[in-house]
Amino acid sequence: MYTLALQKDGTIWAWGADYHGQLGLGVTDINNDKTTPTKVDSASNWAAVSCGNDFNMALKTDGTLWAWARNDSGELGLGSTIWKFAPTKVGSAHDWAAISCGSLSSVALRADGTLWAWGANEHGELGLGDTNNRAAPTQVGNARNWAAISCGSSQTLALGRDGTLWAWGGNADGQLGIGDTRNRNTPTHVGDASDWESVSCGSDFTLGVRTDGTLWAWGANDIGQLGLGDTGNRSIPTRVGSASDWAAVSCGDDYNMALRTDGTLWAWGANDHGQLGLGDTTRKQVPTKVGSHGGWAAVSCDTGHTVALSRDGSLWAWGYDNHGQLGLGYNTNNVLTPTEVGSGRS
Repeated sequence: MYTLALQKDGTIWAWGADYHGQLGLGVTDINNDKTTPTKVDSASNWAAVSCGNDFNMALKTDGTLWAWARNDSGELGLGSTIWKFAPTKVGSAHDWAAISCGSLSSVALRADGTLWAWGANEHGELGLGDTNNRAAPTQVGNARNWAAISCGSSQTLALGRDGTLWAWGGNADGQLGIGDTRNRNTPTHVGDASDWESVSCGSDFTLGVRTDGTLWAWGANDIGQLGLGDTGNRSIPTRVGSASDWAAVSCGDDYNMALRTDGTLWAWGANDHGQLGLGDTTRKQVPTKVGSHGGWAAVSCDTGHTVALSRDGSLWAWGYDNHGQLGLGYNTNNVLTPTEVGSGRS
């Protein structure tokens, strides 16, 4: 329902619905969607941002961590459940390196390779050995070799610096990739591979890219979101097609977008709102090329809309736009193909 983006000058911009203060503009306004990008505060040293279920976490270049919006389960990490409508500093640490928001929880890495988690923990998604919520960052185990993280609705996946893959949290559909459907509340090793490059979590499924450029998927697959050409769930990583030039992947609720090394963009899964960018609303069960453009640089999926960055610095959006979350200056139901947001090149 909303979008956040970083510009190269270190500023954060927001647009879409703001009923929980998720745009970080200092207010909450259920009747005043922002249909074009609006600058968030005056800072110009933002380095990264991650969106959860109507809350956000962001890093600054000085290594500090900031949070705002919804906070019912302590997902902002501020030691309370009080909502914040503008970016608010989390603790005093200044060595945060990466952040990922789940539905109502957050997981972050510090520069020393330690892993920290907070927020909702009903399914053990914090990895702390129990199902109790935390309102402040809490270290997950004692390991100092974590390299990357991704949160889904109830599951968390992480890469070790040695290329191994680890999972914990909800697992009703096999989204942890460990061969069964039992939840885990501590990090659990996924298979024997030690060449994982990246991982991305959807609502109840997971996709990963290995260093050889192959793409793998597991978890829920009721509408073909795993890209395997069928609708059967998988509880272990299963290779998607035969291509070996995948560069990055982003999971939405029940659809995916992925980049290949030639800069082409591919899509599959749910498509009720045209979020696949293919010009229609027909779901796809295998990766399908989006247009003929070969200059895509990055892509991000949400519930029903997609935003992508071209190599020339232009920003594009498509899919559901009921709250102006595409940033196109108007509210409409569906935009079925990539449409440029403004005319900026930053």
